[in-house]
Amino acid sequence: MFKREQMISVQAFHLRRCICGMMAAFLISGCFSHGDWRVEEVAGHLPDLEFTLTADDGGAATAKTYGGYTLLMYFGFTSCKTECPVSMARLAHVMQLLGKNADRVRILFVTLDPEHDGPPVLRRYITQFDAERTVGLTGSPADIQSLTKRYRVAYRPRSKAGNGGGITHGDAIYIFDSQGRARLLATSSHPDEDVAEDIRRLLKAGH
Repeated sequence: MFKREQMISVQAFHLRRCICGMMAAFLISGCFSHGDWRVEEVAGHLPDLEFTLTADDGGAATAKTYGGYTLLMYFGFTSCKTECPVSMARLAHVMQLLGKNADRVRILFVTLDPEHDGPPVLRRYITQFDAERTVGLTGSPADIQSLTKRYRVAYRPRSKAGNGGGITHGDAIYIFDSQGRARLLATSSHPDEDVAEDIRRLLKAGH
């Protein structure tokens, strides 16, 4: 048991290094900038939202399905015991901070474990947080891999070698305006109040 926990700890350490490296690369290339925003601005450096997946109600879902909403996209999985519950609870808190403005926002929870997270599983999971404004999304492994590559998501899939290795991933929240344009990226280093304030700015500007 100790050896397994040690191995998972090492995997998490390497993932954090990967995420830090990715953030550093963005900063060096000028992709991240603060400007007047409280979180990181990525406008013009990440592509518009585009996907074809399956929603937690079993229906087909594309980016156009949520047109007109400001979107908070988070990548995780339902059996996650660490990052996901914290991040999803945080997103629910951000929605509370937004008050009535939350009705113009949707959370997209994209699973990194599509082989286990089917629509019914996702539906049960999101009801623990903000079920009214959260959508669980799944698809084929190829669909999920394509989307993670599109947005440079830092994660390590579950090992197929049978050595007990699980999925490890970061806590980035991708924020898209109502036209589906990538605008901001928030992490656990940004207070919930700052995330909510930047979302209010997007909503006020009509984006």
